[in-house]
Amino acid sequence: MAVAYLLSYKTSKPVDILTQLRAYKERELDRSPPAGLRHARILTGTDGKSVAFYTEWDDAEGLEEMRDSVPWEACIDINDVHADSHEEKVFEIA
Repeated sequence: MAVAYLLSYKTSKPVDILTQLRAYKERELDRSPPAGLRHARILTGTDGKSVAFYTEWDDAEGLEEMRDSVPWEACIDINDVHADSHEEKVFEIA
């Protein structure tokens, strides 16, 4: 079953997280999309203090492979330094 993954951050420095997510998306997802990736978007909150990374996948296995990759873990580690909090959710796409 297809899934959507939403990773959201609350931060006083959204530009730092935006920079990391854009670099990751361009370098890893746009140039050489992993198997099963359907779509990726970076969203910024109208509150000026939130950033979200939204992706859609053919199945949960493709998502988990991406989340286990070294580039992804490095991006998340850097984002966690700049974030006040973050939340991850996975949704089934009906």
